[in-house]
Amino acid sequence: MSMGGLLVYVLMAALVGVGLTSPVSKSDGNTKQGGILPQLLARREAVWNAAENVAKREQDTQMSMARMARTAHLSEDQREFMSKQIKQAISELMNECPGRDYQGWVDFGRRSAE
Repeated sequence: MSMGGLLVYVLMAALVGVGLTSPVSKSDGNTKQGGILPQLLARREAVWNAAENVAKREQDTQMSMARMARTAHLSEDQREFMSKQIKQAISELMNECPGRDYQGWVDFGRRSAE
């Protein structure tokens, strides 16, 4: 079991424990907020959200470590050069797409008129 999975189980156990030991003010079996069911659903939602956040952080950490491992053998200059090249390639792709699409539609309109 990974460290993130263990953390999720501990977090869920803690929240369930708090939920079971928290006092409930009773008046005909209901709390002041409309019953215990809405409270339990809200706690379940909070636990679910916390588990998703932990899983996302674990995935982000794994991706970051993989990225560092891929570039560990490169010098600082090589990493900087590679970053600039990637940024330039992305920029060129972003600039090409709208122009090419527009040009294609203009040509299509001209051909239809002839």
